[in-house]
Amino acid sequence: MKKIVLLALASLAMGAASAQEVTYVEDCSQGLLMNRAKDNWFITAQGGSNILFGKNDVHADLKNRFGGNAALYVGKWVTPTFGFRLGANWIMSKGACYPGAMYQKMNDGSIDGKFYPEKFMGIGPEFDILVNLTNWWCGYKPNRVYNATLHGGAGAYWTQARRYNHDGGVYLTDGNKDDLMWVNAHNTVMFANVGIMNSFALSKHFELFLDVQYNLIDFQRMNSDLAVSLGFTVNLGKTDWNCPTTAVCPTWKYTDAEGDALVARLANADNKIADLQKQLDDCLKRPVKQAPAENCEGLCTVYYPINQSTISPREKNVLRSVANVMKESNKKYVLTGWADNYTGNDEINTRLRNARVNGVKAFLIKCGVNEDQLDARIDNNNLTDFGIKSAPLDRAVTIKEAK
Repeated sequence: MKKIVLLALASLAMGAASAQEVTYVEDCSQGLLMNRAKDNWFITAQGGSNILFGKNDVHADLKNRFGGNAALYVGKWVTPTFGFRLGANWIMSKGACYPGAMYQKMNDGSIDGKFYPEKFMGIGPEFDILVNLTNWWCGYKPNRVYNATLHGGAGAYWTQARRYNHDGGVYLTDGNKDDLMWVNAHNTVMFANVGIMNSFALSKHFELFLDVQYNLIDFQRMNSDLAVSLGFTVNLGKTDWNCPTTAVCPTWKYTDAEGDALVARLANADNKIADLQKQLDDCLKRPVKQAPAENCEGLCTVYYPINQSTISPREKNVLRSVANVMKESNKKYVLTGWADNYTGNDEINTRLRNARVNGVKAFLIKCGVNEDQLDARIDNNNLTDFGIKSAPLDRAVTIKEAK
């Protein structure tokens, strides 16, 4: 009893010593883990210019089609590749429209007698999905300076238009028209966008970026614009990513005597392997005596799925070889169509038997076999009669040499 207790204590001590020597390190080659929900958040602010591409906007001079845009977002990276952001987007766009349109700029004259300057402003929420292409294609690196991020999303604008402060727009005594002001256009416009953000990290928590974005504004009118913006991103809290932890086991060293013993055992094993290889080579060099096949009346069996009579590509390859044998032998063969009696009814099974055997006969004739060599018939019994679990063995066409 004392010996057993001492042996158990010794085993525990050795296990504890071994466990203390195992170390755990992060191994990013094993993939990346998602951080906690409070990590990898950011705030983004940006502003720039846009140009309208509506079907009427091209009638305005290019310099009169440039407007402004700005946005403020809060977002989170869920993984180093995928993230999202939610914020507010402001836009002021200029273009051309027909007289009386919702966003006609009231205090300007016509452009060419048919179109008038257009100006509108919108502000509203936006949600975007972010894909860091650099991390996706080149792998995650915590100290990378440049990142290309593809983003796309949708939102809505509550729009405003330029209107006179007083009705009529008559001239006052000082020669000026009534004042213009921004008023609610009572029109909510949906928009969708896609763009590329080119970010440059100045530090772990601060980035500058140049964003090029295409916007589809107002799905009914199919207006669109191209926007270029400059901005910055402030990364909050933890910004890098944890890698999976891998156990590193200690390296065991052998004594000289143990090493010599292992070398001797390996040498002995190599000698045995060489001897076995020589025996195998000698066996392969021996001529093989092939006895002619006798009583091989069962030449081939073609199998089918349930309720099917079409020959599969695999079975066609087999039948091509069978056709070569038949053409060389000039013997007659019996083709028998079978169907299992566990499924279907007599009418269906009879039809399947005939379809299967006639299909095989037609294929063999197509392969060059003389029709006089082939006797096609059906058998209403089961081919094997091993029970319903072996029913697939009964869905077949057998080919035997005629007696």
